[in-house]
Amino acid sequence: MKTRINTRHLMGSLFLLCLISVSTVLTSCDDYVDIVPKGNTIPQTVDDLGEMLSNGSGLSDLNFNIMFLDVMSDDYTAPKDPQNVYYMVFQMLPFVKNQMEWADYIWAASEDDMNWNGLYKSNYVCNYVLDHIADAKEGISFKRDEVKGQALVHRAMNYFLLGNLYGKQYKVTSADKDLSVPLVLESNINKQYPRATVKEVYDQMIADLTEAVSLLKTPVTKFNNIPGLAAAYAIRARYYLWMQDYDNAYADASKALTMKSEILDYNTLSPIMPGIPAYGVNGYDSNLQTNPEILYSRFLTETLGSVFSDKMQAIIDKENDLRYKIFIGDFAMSGITEPMIWTRKHHSGIDVAEVWLIKAEAAARKSSPNLSEANQALEYVRKHRYAAAAYQPYNISDRKQLVEEILRERRREIMYTEMNFLDNKRQNADPSTARPMERTIEGKMYTMPVDDPHWQLAIPLNVMALNPLLVQNER
Repeated sequence: MKTRINTRHLMGSLFLLCLISVSTVLTSCDDYVDIVPKGNTIPQTVDDLGEMLSNGSGLSDLNFNIMFLDVMSDDYTAPKDPQNVYYMVFQMLPFVKNQMEWADYIWAASEDDMNWNGLYKSNYVCNYVLDHIADAKEGISFKRDEVKGQALVHRAMNYFLLGNLYGKQYKVTSADKDLSVPLVLESNINKQYPRATVKEVYDQMIADLTEAVSLLKTPVTKFNNIPGLAAAYAIRARYYLWMQDYDNAYADASKALTMKSEILDYNTLSPIMPGIPAYGVNGYDSNLQTNPEILYSRFLTETLGSVFSDKMQAIIDKENDLRYKIFIGDFAMSGITEPMIWTRKHHSGIDVAEVWLIKAEAAARKSSPNLSEANQALEYVRKHRYAAAAYQPYNISDRKQLVEEILRERRREIMYTEMNFLDNKRQNADPSTARPMERTIEGKMYTMPVDDPHWQLAIPLNVMALNPLLVQNER
């Protein structure tokens, strides 16, 4: 009886903390006017602007990470056990339920879309730095070119997320007509913008990253929230992958890996408390600023305790995939009765393993395919992720089968981030890899066909009301 009372108490406490967390995020993202430097805090030197991008006034806004969007993917579903501490959360938070059901609108007209606001708020920090960097006085701790290059990488990351959440997937045949998001390239908070096309956004961000590559001299920075040259190449490789430009994706991924290529061998890790991942993992750095597997991190994050769907479980080797064995589990003594992820933190950005998988896919799909190199890149990731005693290397000679396996490995590697949803959306541009989504929640089936307009989230209703230049996504 005593255990049951404590569990109920904890369930209520966790639920309250979740609500407080959501409320805090929504309040902080009300208006990015809040972060305009004022008075004596106005940056005047390169050092001042560099501080905004590293550990100064802009950090909490700059490093905004997509929140709760992992549940948009049908790789995950809501907890089914009423005794699970997160069951109540999924039942009680309307925006979570809307995302799970792929509703027309995630947020009501009176609510702020935390992701839209947060990413544009981050974009303001980038634009402020870029608008002032040329005229700022020389600094001591920061170099002008490095600061400018970092701001360009941050902005490119913002638009990768914004464009792919609210705009259509890049298709060569229609990118110059399909709508994306407003392309804001200055820190003028009083100007309104229409939606740019998908091509305009991609062209600008490729240009930003190309300029960043020419400016950045530090291959890998000490802290992962500060992008170096390797991160710029990696993010540009991801852009090219999303554009189906596999030759350039391969080239950029290869360049990034010359600067940082190692990932942890999960065979060397061990749970602090066997069978309970919640207690942590020996040998794994859960600090997103210093974790050696991360190339670039957006580490301010919120997520929910979603669980793997049957579809996702079907492609996981639960006995030998160490990502599952070490990091996925329940914590029944705390009211979490269904397996969820622990320690392997949720974050936006890009990890070294994903760069290897970009190289693998691009090598297999580029104009002159190199299946040997694609297999080698895939194997590098796999041999670091599966139990050594049971590991069997692949050598897939059929290109279609090889690409399919690389994509499955991506799903397993990028789990519990917004990238599962975005990657599925990306694959829908190619009929050979297109995959609709579906899931059942409380006995009701929800489906998302490949060409369904709900792959594009609605432009926030309160933003639409304030800006007559915007056109809403089809609902």
